[in-house]
Amino acid sequence: MFPPSEGTPLLTSQNIQSSPHTMTEMFCSCRRFSNRKFLVDILAILFGISAWISINGMFMQLPLMVQTQPEGWNLPSYLSVIIQIANVGPVLYSISQKLFPGRIKDCWIIYVILSFGTIALLLMGFFYHKTTDIGGSEHSTALFILSFFGALVGCTSSVLFMPFMSNFREIYLISYFVGEGLSGFLPSVVGLIQGVGGNPVCVPSADNSSVVVPYTAPPRFSTQAFFFFLFAMMTLSTVSFFLLNNLRLCESERTDSQPRSRAPSTKYSQTLGDGSPRANRTPDFNPIFTVREDVEALMKEQDICKTHHHKCNNTAEHTSAKSDVTSSPPKTQSLSDTKPKSLSNSVYIYFLVTASWVCMFGNGIFPSIQSYSCLPYGNVAYHLSVALGSMANPMACFLAFFYPYSSVKTISTLASLSTIITGYIMATALLSPVPPLVNTAAGEALVVISWVAVTGLITYVKVSIASVLRLQEGRALFWCGAVQQMGSAVGAILFFFLINYTKLFTSYYPCT
Repeated sequence: MFPPSEGTPLLTSQNIQSSPHTMTEMFCSCRRFSNRKFLVDILAILFGISAWISINGMFMQLPLMVQTQPEGWNLPSYLSVIIQIANVGPVLYSISQKLFPGRIKDCWIIYVILSFGTIALLLMGFFYHKTTDIGGSEHSTALFILSFFGALVGCTSSVLFMPFMSNFREIYLISYFVGEGLSGFLPSVVGLIQGVGGNPVCVPSADNSSVVVPYTAPPRFSTQAFFFFLFAMMTLSTVSFFLLNNLRLCESERTDSQPRSRAPSTKYSQTLGDGSPRANRTPDFNPIFTVREDVEALMKEQDICKTHHHKCNNTAEHTSAKSDVTSSPPKTQSLSDTKPKSLSNSVYIYFLVTASWVCMFGNGIFPSIQSYSCLPYGNVAYHLSVALGSMANPMACFLAFFYPYSSVKTISTLASLSTIITGYIMATALLSPVPPLVNTAAGEALVVISWVAVTGLITYVKVSIASVLRLQEGRALFWCGAVQQMGSAVGAILFFFLINYTKLFTSYYPCT
């Protein structure tokens, strides 16, 4: 148990920076990175892009689609629930592994999942605007069905893609995480280039000049073209996975026959020089957040390299270095010197509740109400909030890697700050169509800044909590992922009914 203000060491790199052997570390790092195959890096990045590009791209088009689809401003609430339903993918995968252990290869399932996602994006480009009559009202059934298969890729990537990448040297796992971050960054950049045509203006109707109707200029390219861009990226990711799985050059970088210290679903127990186990725990997998978590494997290898730098040439020599560590007790540091303190029950539960709380808003509620919060300020405000918010997500993950905070006080402060901003965002949505400072440049800027800030803060809090719990023994990370998923599902389902079956949220119609 540690005091609430005490930090838990998250990264071995922090210890490395304080070491006097800086030149030795630099030598080891240079030798280590000189042995990598950059083609494998590129393929791993392209493969990682496939994780969430479908859903991130879908939300990038919401500022345009809420104007054309029959659901209108309620469309985001439908998509949020569909994404939660797609979590049936990891459940079915887990069941298949229980019923048919070892009989179904993961690579086969990945081929199927990537094919579903690629075909879904291609069909979405042709049929996203098609509707059917259900219960007397039009619904975007084609968009919903295809979105489910797109979300299926992202939801199952947590239990399939990273275990596959764990078959390669740990340095390529970093490349995969870079690609996963780009799955949100690239659609945002393309979306900013696309634009939304500006805010609507009131013009006389073509049928009756005495009646004014809103007119919005078209974007630089259509939603259909954007979906074709996503299809091209998904196709490239699928081809990259095929090459990763079959190229002889890539096979030379695999470590299937070597012990992997950070395989997401593998129990491990490595022995140090003093004979004590390095860790007797199962590294449970977080089904929601993956950026930065397994990067620590690289740092831990550098820690070994620091003590045995003459062994640090390649993966095979790295394995022999571990055996030398076992046979040379005087040269090895004991894990007990750096092992993090255990969390008290109250702090442990507090972290789980906080993770569930921020995920309920970040993954469940915010995507559903963003149209009501932003559109009264104009299409441009909504567009910038979605695009810049998508960029803030991976940036916050990388920030958490370089500047990690693990103290309860710091995480609580950031969570409280995000809650305060959440209150303002909720107020703008509930007060629609006349939120604070509407029709002013200050109001438009404030709502965009609020959405970008709260997205970054929530992401940073979630990654920080997952990083702290990851260092705890037992199934801490599993429960972290479970409560995050539960919070996301509760938020999405609750606000789906509040938005579609109550009058709490009101749409804004210009020129009325």
